Amino acid sequence: MKFLLPILTYFFAFTLHAETAVYFTPSNACENNIVKLLNNAKQQIDIAVYSITNKNIADAINNAHRRGIKIRILTDKTQASNKSAKALELYNAGINIKVHSKHRIEHNKFVVVDGESVMTGSYNWTSSATLKNSENCLKIWNDEQTISDYQKRFEYLWEVNSKEKSDMWFELKALENMAKKVKK
Repeated sequence: MKFLLPILTYFFAFTLHAETAVYFTPSNACENNIVKLLNNAKQQIDIAVYSITNKNIADAINNAHRRGIKIRILTDKTQASNKSAKALELYNAGINIKVHSKHRIEHNKFVVVDGESVMTGSYNWTSSATLKNSENCLKIWNDEQTISDYQKRFEYLWEVNSKEKSDMWFELKALENMAKKVKK
């Protein structure tokens, strides 16, 4: 019994430090908090996301890249093909981005920043998700285990999705875009 009290004290102390905040749409809450998280990154941003069409979020990613933050993005190739998608723009800016090649759909929606915080939820990184859809996002910090679990999942996804296939896909999209401009 005398050993149980210190263990329980440690467990509750550790658990009490974990913090979360939840946001809902339609509203700017998810978008603004993702942008804030990206703007405050100091070293690394790892993103696994279904779709990126939101200009403010794409701008925050580009700004972080210009500040020298290491960025890796894994996104869904079907969604990255949409005319409003920012994937090709981010790729052309020199950001390390892959489109999925392993699973049928890359439907995750999370970001790990500096190994210290995670933002996750149903929120697609799109203007429609911000302004029209009923979605949610959850920020998690001071929770070492959960953040580590998300980081490990990102590392797995990054490893199993081919950089070569992604680069070929982006090159093909760039050629298709040039062909469309020539036709106009």
